[in-house]
Amino acid sequence: MASRPLSFLLFLGCTITSSAQTRVITTDITHFWDAYDSITAATDTAEQRRLLHIHFIDKASIGQRGMFTARRYTPDEYLHAIRSYPRFYASVRPNMLRADEHAEAMQAGAERLRRLYPTMKPADIYFTVGVFRSGGTALDGNVLIGSEISLTDKNTVVVEFPEKLAHLGTFFATEPVRELAFTNVHELIHTQQAGRWGYDLLSQSLHEGIAEFIPTLAMERPSPAASVAYGLANADTVRAVFERELFAYWIDRWIWNADGPFPQRDLGYYVGYAMAKNYYERSTDKAAAIATLINLNCEDSVAVETFAEASGYLSRPISELRTSFEAGRPRAVRVAEFENGKAVVDSSLNTLTIHFDRPMHTAYRSTGNGDLGPDHAPEVTDIAFAADGRSITYTVTLNPGIHYQLKLEEGFRDERLVQLVPYVVEFKTR
Repeated sequence: MASRPLSFLLFLGCTITSSAQTRVITTDITHFWDAYDSITAATDTAEQRRLLHIHFIDKASIGQRGMFTARRYTPDEYLHAIRSYPRFYASVRPNMLRADEHAEAMQAGAERLRRLYPTMKPADIYFTVGVFRSGGTALDGNVLIGSEISLTDKNTVVVEFPEKLAHLGTFFATEPVRELAFTNVHELIHTQQAGRWGYDLLSQSLHEGIAEFIPTLAMERPSPAASVAYGLANADTVRAVFERELFAYWIDRWIWNADGPFPQRDLGYYVGYAMAKNYYERSTDKAAAIATLINLNCEDSVAVETFAEASGYLSRPISELRTSFEAGRPRAVRVAEFENGKAVVDSSLNTLTIHFDRPMHTAYRSTGNGDLGPDHAPEVTDIAFAADGRSITYTVTLNPGIHYQLKLEEGFRDERLVQLVPYVVEFKTR
């Protein structure tokens, strides 16, 4: 299909490229570099902040404001990056200033997706500038490209980056700028999906994996994601580990992760991709399968689990996997100071030490009230994990003649980030 005529509109010194239904807006890149040049020429920190606002933040497009919101970027983060990474910015600047050259390919990708999915809703594409937390996302029906990540290549300089950004060097070496059209279709899928996010590892993996699989059909090429390549090469092992964690509330070992069960990041993308691919290949009506994939609401637990079962990817029925997962969740097993639920203790007791059946992740905890409510909760003055993570001690102040309850909630996680079975500490004081 021939590409549609393009019109070019000058707006605030930058280019907005539009087709009949898809606009590509690059004005925020121009504003960022105006701010960058002004800031690096100034020495007063208050003046630098003012310049960031007047040249960039105050002129932000709808898409750039959306990126501020989606990734909670702050002015201090931009100023710190500008001051800290001059070699990075010098190396990425030429690519960023050529963002409008990618507009036609991105619009062509959108048209390819529309042919696969004729009910596709229009979506604008914004080239935004962030601070290294998103190469692309979708919000309020718009695609938001994180230019400082997605417009990089193997020549982008990363030697100034701290350890927490070390993974970006590996990513930049894959030449992300060459994959913009594919990335854009991935994000366009997110603008069409019924739910904004998943609610656990399984659902979020499907949310991202479907958006990674559909572009392979639209663009008629394999996914460029390293996670997909690794997953395909280690399919059985990845599935086995995933199935032990699929109902975990936290996705940090599988999606947007620094650490995980494998040396490759973002394997949740691969698992969702594999489920979507299985479902599509097993379907006789391919158009209906595409619609089912895109319309799957990953905030709906019944829809998610029904689809996961129908995909044919899982090694066992999902009901069996749920039973196995629940049996494998971490548990609190005893209170050191008394027999839980039966004790009458002296109000001079000042510690409650709860032991777990395995090491817990000491960075996470969540404590609440029991069914009797806040009037029956002890006053807690300190909480400390043991060094091995196998117990936690609450320092408390008690009063006589009270029926106390203290609830350890699901915010406690083991080292796999699987949530604790809730546990209520219950006792009375004399």
